[in-house]
Amino acid sequence: MSTAVDDTFVGVRFGEETNLTLCATGGRPYARGARVIVDLDSGPAFGRVEQSPMPVFKPCQKSSARAIARPASEGDTRSYDDKLAKEGTAKVYCRERARALELDMKISRVDFALDGKRATVYFTAENRIDFRALVKDVSRRFSTRVKMMQLGARDEAKLLGGLGVCGQTLCCSTWMTDFKPISIQMAKRQNLSLNPSKISGQCGRLLCCLAYEDDQYPPLRRKRKTTGGPSDA
Repeated sequence: MSTAVDDTFVGVRFGEETNLTLCATGGRPYARGARVIVDLDSGPAFGRVEQSPMPVFKPCQKSSARAIARPASEGDTRSYDDKLAKEGTAKVYCRERARALELDMKISRVDFALDGKRATVYFTAENRIDFRALVKDVSRRFSTRVKMMQLGARDEAKLLGGLGVCGQTLCCSTWMTDFKPISIQMAKRQNLSLNPSKISGQCGRLLCCLAYEDDQYPPLRRKRKTTGGPSDA
């Protein structure tokens, strides 16, 4: 298994995303700061090279790397600027129409494809929503194909990013790939404050980091009991 830095891979940042995406250069050199067009599942995307070269430690990383299609042109840069402006306008419009249609939903974000032909509207809601009228309005207003994507509270935090109560960037928007079940018992076992404001994250749910060291606490308590030391129980 190779652990060497491979100069055919770079780290690309899309928009305000915290994580860098591993991208294959196809043998072409790209310096840090270079603007590039990358082939993603959703279509061509505008990004900026933030790390060149980028370390590759596993063969599976190489196989899952995204391909850089080409350097971004001036036209691509203008299209990207237009995309950002349109996303801001669309988010406001979606929120206004949702209120007008009395839809009990929160619009989190609107993403447009670089060519403007497709848009994804991310939202949260407690119940099922009949958003067909909203899709029709947004599609007509922006002349685009609209896809609605419902998120859970934690998925929304992962999408939007931000800072946790620890002052660090949210774990879910940086390195976490899935969400583990979190319970109030984890906080009790660690003798933490049960004040909701202290053990809840930006999503309003219990902090994911409560699970990081939870498995260490039961063995420690048993060891203290058998050795006669102070117990947490």
